Amino acid sequence: MTQADTPDPIARPEYERTPETLGTIGEITRQLTLAERLVDNTLFRRLAILAALALVWQVYAVMLNNELMLPTLSATVSALWDALTRGTLLERTLYSLKVLLVGYTIGVVLAGLLVSLSASTRIGNDLLSTLTAMFNPLPAIALLPLALLWFGLGTEIPFG
Repeated sequence: MTQADTPDPIARPEYERTPETLGTIGEITRQLTLAERLVDNTLFRRLAILAALALVWQVYAVMLNNELMLPTLSATVSALWDALTRGTLLERTLYSLKVLLVGYTIGVVLAGLLVSLSASTRIGNDLLSTLTAMFNPLPAIALLPLALLWFGLGTEIPFG
């Protein structure tokens, strides 16, 4: 079947526009105004939202007048700048990452040992399935007070 043999597609007036009706759509070549370009810009919209939230934060904190409950945005930025310039923020961040890495490593090693014990012995399998059955229904946030009681705050070991 050649291209000359194929029938013309059926015209559907509700979906196809004729050239004379295209003029009613609007100006296609009109330049957008600055306001229209800014509203269409995603970065500008997001920055405007951030600025509005910062303004609401600052105004509410000044009206509340309680630095302990809600410090002002300017006080927060000042404290951040002070911590960045003195180097304490970087030092404390690295210490926190070190503690996190040590805890994660201990958890992975304990999990590997428990899984190995579970895979090799029936008692290990019973131990792991009992622990899983005990802790599975609890939300993770419910274990936080227990972990604070068991391990305390800081890096020193509370027992031993």
